[in-house]
Amino acid sequence: MCFMIKYHIMDEKDILALGGTVMKKILLGILLVLMYCSQSILAYADESENIRNDYIRAYFVSLSAASCLGVYSPDNSSEFSYLRDYGWQIIPYKEVNEGVESNFAVAHNYFKNVDKEIYLVTFRGSVTKKDWDIDLNTGQVPYGGDTLLSMRRYAEGNVEENTPAVHKGFNLYVDSVLKAAAVDENNNLKSVFKEVAENKNAFLIITGHSLGGATATLLGERLASLGMPKEKFAVITFGAPAIGNKAFAEKYGDNINLLRVTNEADPIPGSMQTFFSGYKQFGEHYKYDLSTKVSNIQHAMALYFDYSVNEYYNAATAAAKAGLIKLRPDKNIEEGKPLVAVWVKGGKGLSENQYIPDLKGFITGCYKNSLPSYVIMDQSLTELPQDELLRLSRETGAKYMLVCNIDKQKIPNEEYAYIVLGQGLFDTNGKMITMGSFAKKVVPESGYIQATGENFLQARSALGEQIPIITEYRELPLLPIDNEGEVF
Repeated sequence: MCFMIKYHIMDEKDILALGGTVMKKILLGILLVLMYCSQSILAYADESENIRNDYIRAYFVSLSAASCLGVYSPDNSSEFSYLRDYGWQIIPYKEVNEGVESNFAVAHNYFKNVDKEIYLVTFRGSVTKKDWDIDLNTGQVPYGGDTLLSMRRYAEGNVEENTPAVHKGFNLYVDSVLKAAAVDENNNLKSVFKEVAENKNAFLIITGHSLGGATATLLGERLASLGMPKEKFAVITFGAPAIGNKAFAEKYGDNINLLRVTNEADPIPGSMQTFFSGYKQFGEHYKYDLSTKVSNIQHAMALYFDYSVNEYYNAATAAAKAGLIKLRPDKNIEEGKPLVAVWVKGGKGLSENQYIPDLKGFITGCYKNSLPSYVIMDQSLTELPQDELLRLSRETGAKYMLVCNIDKQKIPNEEYAYIVLGQGLFDTNGKMITMGSFAKKVVPESGYIQATGENFLQARSALGEQIPIITEYRELPLLPIDNEGEVF
């Protein structure tokens, strides 16, 4: 870039005045090369920065989506199990304060390469009648205050024209969360929120789906009013309705880093504006392009999860090619652990609809994270006879051959289908050790990744009865950092 600055003060006429014909041509050629290289460097830097930003967004959106799906069944969800495999410590909470019940989970992990403590607070969407009562309490209350007491006093007033106001039900819900889990009797932050505010290496993500997304947004605003620095946290929501009026959005919208994820056919994000006057969305808006052929109403969190995983795979592949991150390799050998040659085949049912995520890639990643020693075989060769697969597996030095088939099987004349995972484990002499098939029912609005993950938990359990599998967590892929060592 310094070359570009230096030579931009000289045009072609200046250079040609420097000497003879040969020298003129040489200098002109050097100038053109330097200018081209400088522009290429700038373009590469811009492209690298875009790839980095896309990857970070995709990583944390998919992480948030997994947690938003897992929080609906926190005690037995495959999503929480998968996150725990990557070292996330997750604790579900159910708090009741002044008759309002809030359901959320708090997760924590440490990113070694950037020395960051990441906390994730996830709020559940509507499940119970009490949740729907909160949703339908659509009147507005004034918004303001920088203490719990002043916030409550503001909310007891009347809404005047052109003054900030928020959804009454969401405000009651967040007020309960603040008192139960975020602020002590002296108006000081507590628990995870105190840790993030005081630890210079800590960062917080607040997330939620539907009602949970509205809660996450309004809680973020309240935390900012209580003094939490904007740069210490971000809010990521899925299919969340608007929480306040135009005056609120204009005055307070920029106080938090908000990413709203929606899709083309989800009616909930626009519901407050459509059915009730005086509501306005704010924040950065990111929309998934889901076809209405999937479902007429695409509000299910499982759909958002499917698309977030697809986007993560694409972004991670690009980041790895750019040298920004390192993904788990296709071969890993751990001393003392038998090598397993892994073949993963995707059935024809997976190619019937373009909105089905990369289940083959997802399962391959699951095996990488579960087997201490493995080699991922050339998946284009899965149509070969088994004798040939065994021969190719033996050539790698593997002791075992694992064959997996993942497919979607449609039920004739029905809306639903099954995601079926077939798994066979053989020694490389051809002796079958174990074989099983696992299936989960799916309908258009349910998630393929979720069903596949539940199948894999059963398949991994069966596999663990025969050969060593990893019981401790795998390290996260390294996050890319900028020149100042910052991730966000």
